[in-house]
Amino acid sequence: MKKNVFKHESYYNNIFAVLKENDREQFRTLLLTLHERDQAEVLRRLYPENKKKIEIFLTAKEFADVLGWMDVDEQANLLKDFKPEYVREILQRMSRDDAANMLAKTGSEGKAILNQLSDQDRADLEELLAYPSQSAGSIMTKEFVSVSPNSTVHQAFNQVRAQAPTAEIIQYLYVLDAHGILLGILSIRDLFLLPAEVMIGDRMSSHFVHARLEDDQEKVARLIQDYDLVALPILDDKNILRGIVTVDDIMDIMEDEVTEDFNEFSAITTTFDRPETVWEIARARSPWIIILLFMGMLSASLISSFEETLNQVVVLAAFIPIIMDSAGNVGTQSLAVAVRGLILKEQDERIGRTIWKEFMVGMCIGLLAGIVLSLVILIFYRNAVLALILGITIFITLSLSTISGTVVPILINTLKFDPAIASGPFITTINDILGLYIYFSIASFLLHLI
Repeated sequence: MKKNVFKHESYYNNIFAVLKENDREQFRTLLLTLHERDQAEVLRRLYPENKKKIEIFLTAKEFADVLGWMDVDEQANLLKDFKPEYVREILQRMSRDDAANMLAKTGSEGKAILNQLSDQDRADLEELLAYPSQSAGSIMTKEFVSVSPNSTVHQAFNQVRAQAPTAEIIQYLYVLDAHGILLGILSIRDLFLLPAEVMIGDRMSSHFVHARLEDDQEKVARLIQDYDLVALPILDDKNILRGIVTVDDIMDIMEDEVTEDFNEFSAITTTFDRPETVWEIARARSPWIIILLFMGMLSASLISSFEETLNQVVVLAAFIPIIMDSAGNVGTQSLAVAVRGLILKEQDERIGRTIWKEFMVGMCIGLLAGIVLSLVILIFYRNAVLALILGITIFITLSLSTISGTVVPILINTLKFDPAIASGPFITTINDILGLYIYFSIASFLLHLI
């Protein structure tokens, strides 16, 4: 039996063709048949002159549904050329958290559009925009389903039906008192299983996981992950429910956090998910490269200071790359372990044990590598002193490299900076200097025996 395989590229090209011919009805038929994720992909690929046709070919509601599948930068880039009236309608149909994030990217234009919204919409968005960036308050949505503890299950069903069209999700019912204080939570599944006459307050769960408005978004992500939640309630200092953070928003945030940490770990301060010019990318990466360049000059100066030792035993220079590579590799491994533990909050109370464990690991690796390298030198160079120098150097260097790879990110985290700033190239350069100093110091001390 021949399978009917959907060919995205061919279908996309058909959409582009009818758009070029300004066939509105055919464009709508082809585009709106697709899943919203695929609709977003089509709109991403449009030429600038064709993107302007979107407000003519799609209603504000249709376009708002597609925007939810794009990141904030893409949303702002698409909307900047549309008429304010069209943008206003789109904002009214977007979830509050998505609309607030997009407005934050549009600057003065966003403020002008915000002033054209209804009092309630404007108040909701201004509240979200007022919270600190990357806090729970800034990423929550205010569209959730709430019920009274005095409602019966039958009444709760009616309340769900009334609120569902504007709710972000309806996985949970949030039970609030008259002041908006969160008393408990009831899942939709449990609601379906209860008799119609049962009071919600008698069956709700009073023990629930929550976050505060000022909590960092990484803490919110960990709570949702640890407790396998679909949404997390966000409370103020009076326990009033201000909003919820949904798992789909957290997935986007976690992706951004991983990208940011990966960039910093690689000494890159630019992103991969939005178009940038060559100059912007070069300018973003240059500071780290310049810093590492000056640190590399320290290595060169260190080698120069041991010039007399090198002149007497030229063969020492042949093993410099081995020392530097080994130190950098082991240090980067320890750095990765330390940064992961700090980001996941796995070692807040056992920092000393982590450092000691990594040091012992470095000693074991250093001992093994030192023995192997010494045996290789004995076999090929037949020089026991040279084998001793390199064996001791590798042992000490790898042992200490694990400490620098662990301590530096912990120290940076203690100073309230992102531990991923202790990037791989940074640690590698530090360990290069450390390894060279140990190597030439030992070689100078044992030089008379060679």
